[in-house]
Amino acid sequence: MIFCGDIASPTLKTTVGFSKSLYNNFEVFKGKKLICNLEGLISDDFYDNSNVPVLYNNPSIIKALHTGEPPLLCLANNHILDIPDLFDNSINLFKQNNILTAGAGRSPREASMPAIFYYRNLKIYLFNACWDFLLYNHKNPEAGIYISVIDENSMIKSVKEIKTNEPDSKIVIYLHWNLDLEVLPFPMHRQFAKSLIDAGANVVTGSHSHCVQGGEKYKNGYIVYGLGNFFLPHNHFINGKLVYPEFSSLELALEWSPLTNSAICHWFKYIVGGNSHGLEYLSSENFENSDTLAKLSPYRNTDDSTYLKFFRESRRKKILVPVYRDYRNGKINSLFTRFLKIRARFARLMARLNIINWQN
Repeated sequence: MIFCGDIASPTLKTTVGFSKSLYNNFEVFKGKKLICNLEGLISDDFYDNSNVPVLYNNPSIIKALHTGEPPLLCLANNHILDIPDLFDNSINLFKQNNILTAGAGRSPREASMPAIFYYRNLKIYLFNACWDFLLYNHKNPEAGIYISVIDENSMIKSVKEIKTNEPDSKIVIYLHWNLDLEVLPFPMHRQFAKSLIDAGANVVTGSHSHCVQGGEKYKNGYIVYGLGNFFLPHNHFINGKLVYPEFSSLELALEWSPLTNSAICHWFKYIVGGNSHGLEYLSSENFENSDTLAKLSPYRNTDDSTYLKFFRESRRKKILVPVYRDYRNGKINSLFTRFLKIRARFARLMARLNIINWQN
């Protein structure tokens, strides 16, 4: 199976570019289940004239994602609630095409339930959830649609229960977290990812940062904090204003084998030329020996206190951004999030007034 980052293909033309990229690299994706963060529901209509972020996918994306086994789509993100009226039709389309989903539903319980599938004879659970801060611009639920939010204690408990009752099963976690274009994971997110591995998870991956945040092997588990945008075309959304910086063009597709517990990093570069969009294959490296991943993860093998100091000095987003140190500091983190929501709403206003660029 291959874990990819954010995908939002708004037109048939952009999907054609995406499909060509997968076809040109058929040996990487052949016969493998794609697991990705779907940034927005399925729509035949166009929302490109919106002056706020409204992300969606053309129906053609459904066929494009079938590179082998039916894909698994993670829906716990802020853009699923952009057009919540599309939810039921999108879910019906996914079911008609044997596509599993996780992270959203018509009730909190449905949204938080893991997707369950099999690889050979191995039973695999996938949990998908979103950092609650990222829903600052939406109500949850919106139009009766619930997004699963990260509840650290509950998720750790669920992972432990599965491993106790079904020790041969595999557990993967896909989380939507951190800030746009932040190149490092928050200390609390790194700490939480390791706690999930301690509890029995095999793989923890993340999205939303729109850039690769690096990763590390911890005990027998693999962690990639941010996979980057896998395919999110520039110049389409928010009246064509959504464009990401050059460092955001590096994308990671993480291949993991449940049978051997081995991982491969497949590196791509997002290419835009005129109205064409695609992915250029760069290289494939074993996870443990990946030079590219090592450069993006200078924090590997550091303890929590050392990483906290490194994060404070090296993070990209410093202006009025609190440092979330420990996921167990509930009260402090809640105060930080309240402040961060005010900051985010102000930044959103500045973007609408064309004073700063949109990042999401």
